[in-house]
Amino acid sequence: MYYSYSFPSYYPHQSQHVVSFQPTLLYRNNGQYRKMTDMILNGIKGEASAVQFYQQLAKKAPNEKIREDVLHALEDEKNHLKQFINLYVMITGKHPVYKTEEVFFDTFKEGLELARKDELEAYEDYRNAYLATQDQTIRDVFFLAMTDEIEHALRFSFLLSELR
Repeated sequence: MYYSYSFPSYYPHQSQHVVSFQPTLLYRNNGQYRKMTDMILNGIKGEASAVQFYQQLAKKAPNEKIREDVLHALEDEKNHLKQFINLYVMITGKHPVYKTEEVFFDTFKEGLELARKDELEAYEDYRNAYLATQDQTIRDVFFLAMTDEIEHALRFSFLLSELR
């Protein structure tokens, strides 16, 4: 049994990607299935928390250029969240139930430092998830998120150096 899965392209000028998914591959090893659904659910929680966090961070940005950089990361996080939710539903047949973690910070610089740290942690988590499966559909979603997270960490590091 195959399901079609379509997720938005990272680049607006590209068409949507459509890939097939064979759920029986995940069901062969129930422990692997559980581990992967947990990794996807953790991705959902992290991305949903990042969306809320970056909305607050953008409001505290000291200028428009920096605000646009934060908003760029915010849009990427929204796309990752949609992709992880779609992947979770496709695999489990259920919508995810999760809570977000609120991030507290006083200054923009403090928030940006937290964001950089979170992006690096997310990169490592997504890299581990990418390496934990051979399913190309799952790998594609984690690969896109992983590459965006490291790009955000670099962008935030650059912004931090500009603020010093």
